[in-house]
Amino acid sequence: MEQDVTVKIPRTWIKGLPEEELTLKQIIRLGIYQYKVERAIQLYRDGVGSLGYVAEQMGLNKQDLIREARHHNIDPEYSEQTVKEELSKWH
Repeated sequence: MEQDVTVKIPRTWIKGLPEEELTLKQIIRLGIYQYKVERAIQLYRDGVGSLGYVAEQMGLNKQDLIREARHHNIDPEYSEQTVKEELSKWH
C-alpha cells in the first residue's frame, strides 16, 4: 500500500545528492526508519512498554530495535518468559 505525499525540501538539504527518484526514496526511507527507531527508544525510556511492544507499535522489527537500543547504551530488560521464548527458537 502506498500513499502519495508532496513535501517541499530546501535545495540546501539535497545539495550534492543525485536527484534521481530511487535515491530520494532511499533517503526518505532511511529518514523515516531512523525517526521510528529514535521515537521507539524514547517511548521505551519513558516506560510506555517493552522494546517488543514499542517495536510493534512503530512497525519495527524487534531484533533490529534491540540492536539499535544497544547502540544507544540501553540494555533491554528481559522477562523470564521472553528468555524462554528466545531460547526455544534455538532448539
